Amino acid sequence: MVRDEARQRLLEAAIGYFGNQQEAEAWMDSPHLGLEGMTPSEMLEKAPSIEQLGELIHQLEQGDTP
Repeated sequence: MVRDEARQRLLEAAIGYFGNQQEAEAWMDSPHLGLEGMTPSEMLEKAPSIEQLGELIHQLEQGDTP
């Protein structure tokens, strides 16, 4: 449940950053160096803490994408 809510928040933040859902979803499924090569979707499944997800959301909201 918490992961589903985190995924929705992350997707919404990505839509805000990229301007549309298609680009946001592409970003969610693309590996990133700032995530040690994981995709944001993988990070949602493997993150040791919800705080890391919160930080990723915050970075998007601030206009900084890893």
